[in-house]
Amino acid sequence: MMLNCRLLALGAAMLCASTTGWSADRFPAAPVRIVVSTPPGGASDTSARVLAEGLQSLWKQSVVVENKTGASGTIGAAFVARAPADGYTLFFGTGSTHVVAPLMLAETPYDPERDFTPLAVVGYAPFVLFARADLPANNLQELVAYAQTQKAELNFGTSGPATIYEIAALLLEREGRVRLNHIPYKGLAPMAMDVAAGRVDLGVGPIDGYLKNEKLKVLAVLGNERAATLPGVPTSAEAGYPGFAVPVWAAIWGPPGLPAPVAARLTEGLLTTLGQPSVQNRIAATGVFVQAGDGQALRALVSRDLTALRPFGVPESRAAR
Repeated sequence: MMLNCRLLALGAAMLCASTTGWSADRFPAAPVRIVVSTPPGGASDTSARVLAEGLQSLWKQSVVVENKTGASGTIGAAFVARAPADGYTLFFGTGSTHVVAPLMLAETPYDPERDFTPLAVVGYAPFVLFARADLPANNLQELVAYAQTQKAELNFGTSGPATIYEIAALLLEREGRVRLNHIPYKGLAPMAMDVAAGRVDLGVGPIDGYLKNEKLKVLAVLGNERAATLPGVPTSAEAGYPGFAVPVWAAIWGPPGLPAPVAARLTEGLLTTLGQPSVQNRIAATGVFVQAGDGQALRALVSRDLTALRPFGVPESRAAR
């Protein structure tokens, strides 16, 4: 009995010592992986790789990006939610994985607030509302007025159900008091091509190269702040529709139950890396503009958007349509 007690005490001491080591200069003492829920080459993947390079330089330890895609991003998120709480597996997620999917899918294999340790906000990726070039509306106000006079519903391209694109369509219907015909696609590129070709009236998406197509016109930046790369385009808030905004931000989480010293060490490294101008510029090139925040800011961000968009959750969003 005495021996067992001594062994238990020794085990507890070793655990405490290990946790203390993680919080000090010895963390990380092994490679860290950042899980991304989107395929290689996209904005999230590229931004995560830029972050990984910066963290690797800071920590003098290998930091790798691992893509786990599928199911509206929930496969990658669920993987991290079940990972060991040791700080060596992180998740580069977005408003899609932590707000849209949990609200729009009938079943999500994680709770976006309870099953993660929020570490840092990376930044925001402004979305824009765009239209076919010959649509008789040049801004959001004109679009709403035009849509309200049409007997047939305007076609709105989305990337399928349970996505930010569907949330945008639902918000426009609510804010503008209009009805839209949702046209699902398997990605942004084919949808934007059909808008440019005049087969679809409207779409939304991040600021990207496709907007240079002269057969597309941008009607509004969704949200409260104008985009630096589109200074002449007014926001949806300026047009009188402040509620027409989608959760297009990126952030880093760890598994639930991360020891506080480990979480603090991770947050410190992330914020230090995100504060570097070279990192900010490289991430901005993907359409994500760095506005870093700590874990508390991330927790508040998720809570705010879940509350704001809860009316569109299952089954309310289906019933509303």
